[in-house]
Amino acid sequence: MYLNETYFNDLRFTFHTTITMKLIITLIFTLTLPYLIMASGPTSARKEYISTYSGTAVSQMKKYQIPASITLAQGILESGSGNSFLARSSNNHFGIKCGNQWKGKTSYHDDDEENECFRAYSRVYESYVDHSIFLTSNQRYESLFELKKDDYKAWARGLKKAGYATNPHYADRLIQLIEEEKLYMFDQLDKIPEAQAQQTQQITREEFSINKTRVLHSKNGDTFYKLSLRTGITLRQLHKYNNGLEKLENLKPGTPIYLESKRRRASGKKEIVLEAATTLAEISQKEGVRLKSLMKINQISTPHQRLLKGAKIFLR
Repeated sequence: MYLNETYFNDLRFTFHTTITMKLIITLIFTLTLPYLIMASGPTSARKEYISTYSGTAVSQMKKYQIPASITLAQGILESGSGNSFLARSSNNHFGIKCGNQWKGKTSYHDDDEENECFRAYSRVYESYVDHSIFLTSNQRYESLFELKKDDYKAWARGLKKAGYATNPHYADRLIQLIEEEKLYMFDQLDKIPEAQAQQTQQITREEFSINKTRVLHSKNGDTFYKLSLRTGITLRQLHKYNNGLEKLENLKPGTPIYLESKRRRASGKKEIVLEAATTLAEISQKEGVRLKSLMKINQISTPHQRLLKGAKIFLR
């Protein structure tokens, strides 16, 4: 009887201990999971940001003599890797305020003071260009351009000293970002042929309009990744603007690529009669009307279904 009681007491103790340990482990996991996500999330967002905008930063370095590492680090820090309210709503990646000379688009946002005026842009590339012009045309940043382009530490401290940001640790944070992500490697790309560096500037001359939407034609060997680097538009946005093409690894030369969201309806013609078999996805890309809108207007649920020659398709 004594042995049986001891056995069951030990069994109960083991059971309760196991349950308690499971509860403790579950509690620890629950409490630490958000921090694990927070720890990995920003790093992943940084990598995506660098992959998307490093080409633009290098092209700006070659034209304006601003270290690409500094431009990228400021973009990451000021825009929260492109996820801040200002970046998402206004494409402002450098926190540049309106100032007295600004005549472009504006956005209002609480910063050092309530409802401050910030510059707004149609696309991220414009924010990068304006950042370069802002530094090169402002007298208080003149001393920066006496520094070596590969001395990112001196540039970071010079930006803080010149008053770019009020945070007392601004320079240290820039330096930390540059060293953690090895952004200084981009400063060594200044030896790339000038023609390649000017690709981003040339992009505006390649643009045209379809249905009041900005478009360019893809070139031989183009991919969405390459176009992202050339235009400063994120991969996610390009895929969204060109739905139906996002799975293609290589784009056919001459394919119209939209640089902003298509219109919900055609602004001109109401309908078209197909001259050859095609799909709604292809019509969407040709006419500049959103694929979902075409599907709804024409009551077609399969965007990649081949439509026969002579079929009538409504555009609005």
